[in-house]
Amino acid sequence: MAKSQTKVKTTKPPVAAKAADAATTVIAMTQDLRMIPLDQLELSPLNVRKVAASASDDAELLASIRENGIKQNLVVHALTDGKFAVDAGGRRLKALKQLASDGVIPNDHPVSCLVEDEQNAIVTSTTENLQRAAMHPADQFEAFAQMIAEGRKEDDIALKFGVSVDLVRRRLKLARIAPELIEQFRAGEMTLECVMAFTLTDDHDRQMTVWNAVKDSYHIHPQSIKRQLIETAHSASSSIGRFVGIKAYEAAGGVLLRDLFDDNAAAHMENPELLERLAIEKLQDAAKTYDADWKWVEVHLAVDYGAFRSFGRVYPQEIEPDADLLAEENNLIAREEELALANDGADWADAEADEYHAIEPRLREIEALQKARQPYAAADQAISGCVVTIGHDGTLRVEKGLVRPDDIPVVQEDAKDAADDRNQASITRPNVTPPTSSAPVPVSDPATTLRKADGISASLADDLRASRQHILRAHLAADYDVAFDAMLYALCEQALSRSYGTEALNISISPFLTQNREALHADTVAQKMLDALEQDLAVEWMTLEKPDDFRAMSALSLPQKQSLFAWAVGLAVKPQLLSDNHPTPIIEEIGARLDVDVAACWRPTASTYWGRVNKGHAVSMARKLVGDDYAEERSRERKGDIAAAMERAFAEQAAETEGFDAAVASKTARWLPEGMAFQGFGNASETFSAPDNAAATPAEVADVTTSSAEDAAPDALPAFLNETAA
Repeated sequence: MAKSQTKVKTTKPPVAAKAADAATTVIAMTQDLRMIPLDQLELSPLNVRKVAASASDDAELLASIRENGIKQNLVVHALTDGKFAVDAGGRRLKALKQLASDGVIPNDHPVSCLVEDEQNAIVTSTTENLQRAAMHPADQFEAFAQMIAEGRKEDDIALKFGVSVDLVRRRLKLARIAPELIEQFRAGEMTLECVMAFTLTDDHDRQMTVWNAVKDSYHIHPQSIKRQLIETAHSASSSIGRFVGIKAYEAAGGVLLRDLFDDNAAAHMENPELLERLAIEKLQDAAKTYDADWKWVEVHLAVDYGAFRSFGRVYPQEIEPDADLLAEENNLIAREEELALANDGADWADAEADEYHAIEPRLREIEALQKARQPYAAADQAISGCVVTIGHDGTLRVEKGLVRPDDIPVVQEDAKDAADDRNQASITRPNVTPPTSSAPVPVSDPATTLRKADGISASLADDLRASRQHILRAHLAADYDVAFDAMLYALCEQALSRSYGTEALNISISPFLTQNREALHADTVAQKMLDALEQDLAVEWMTLEKPDDFRAMSALSLPQKQSLFAWAVGLAVKPQLLSDNHPTPIIEEIGARLDVDVAACWRPTASTYWGRVNKGHAVSMARKLVGDDYAEERSRERKGDIAAAMERAFAEQAAETEGFDAAVASKTARWLPEGMAFQGFGNASETFSAPDNAAATPAEVADVTTSSAEDAAPDALPAFLNETAA
């Protein structure tokens, strides 16, 4: 390009000609624009910026000019040698010179410049550096996000603005926080550091929950936001986090929380239920190795070491150590001593230091291998078990030879017959070390952990048990024969000393009262059944003084007594889900004999179920029972909208209200959560079998428990309640 100086000429409008002198001067300045060759420009000594910008800032500007060119003219004044000094735009000039040096543009590349008098140079330079407002960070976040929405790639944005791809991703991460929080940031209600803290999670609902919890604080600190965001998460470096591993956790759909603005911060696993499920499943797989050899094997996510003192102990038998391992152990010990005596580590070479520090871990491995070879006596294994859990270092930990206090054999001392002075035979006792603590033995409850992983919280499981118990109570109260048999069985359990308690019934007849029973049972089919039965109870005798009340009750007819007996037994029945750990088969048999149709008495609503499970569980059920399109539609909704939609879809009238075909409606209108349906519904003689939570998913168990229910008649309520229920 030829060297030239092009002056932009304009005609001053009549109105401007009449303006004040100061205004005229400004207008004249803005009109003297020229295209000046780059090699005629040099930095002005009058430029007030003395402290250079950071290298990263200069790199961003260089990349921006390379990609987009100069968007704002330089301000210069003429020198006597025909060149021009740049009073404003020194960093732009530096970037252009660098591009010319790199061969990107020619040395005489024309640059748009505003030429002014030298006497204005300092004012101009100062004005440019001071009188400018930086772009608000929130606007910058959204600008990057808009570029992505327009189809630009992260690499392209990084190149265009001279920043790293990682920096672009961090800024895009800031743009993904809840819009409400962005507005709070714009309004000055929170600092940029607080905005950065919220990027630990992309869950807008979670972000807003934490914001509402901290927004009224005297001082909102980023660390308090982070603590609340990760309060239910596990650190990836925790024992359970290391045991499962980040790879397996993310492969199962787990969300990993990372602080993008702190490279040293530990990652956190945001889905504790999923993490615990994966850990339980991994422990259960490991436990299968020991099932055949021990009386019992239990899985625990965590066990305090002191808890093992509640058990007795049996120990493995001593055998000759493995010769090869023993030789290796002796060689390692000798080498360790040799290295230590040589120079005490002061002048070790790297190879020697590595060798020395590898010896101790290998010695521990050999010790464990030798110990693992030692067998337990069959008699010891017949009374003991093992706990499979997670060690503090995140590795599998198996505690063998644990004897529950009740399993420790009673010692029979040698007795001497005084008549013939002959010793009677004594009972040989396995070598059991007694417990050193009277604290209760820890209880294994993996079923609760697995249920939590499917979105069923402990409180929801309690409410499901309560609803199921309430339904069973209503049916039991309506049937004397079953109620009598159930009570008779419970009485026999105590009278014959088979146990200290009863499995199915609380024979003290203390009613089971759930905390939110009024809301949980209001206007339900079971409550209508109970109300109708209660109205017919013969209770007049209860107003009499003792013992007249007893005499009056004794004079009641047999049907009246039977009604009172069945009502009382129904009041005592215990809550249980079929999916609980060790569910008693007696309650399931009672439900089967009563032919209890739980689906006809209880449907999952927004308040009783769908609003209390996680989004993934709801979408999974929608996909399984309704279809992929319906599930995808639900996955894009907020939790409250999903709960309302699922309530409609799983109601008895789903076919009419949602337009489902008969096949879909027959499934959703009869579906029940895991463990709600009674085993053997529709077939009272069906053999009871508790579900194996380790081998079946919740959805599979639910399918099994509802399959027979789908074949039942829709009006499975007792005949005398058909009109009331309708």
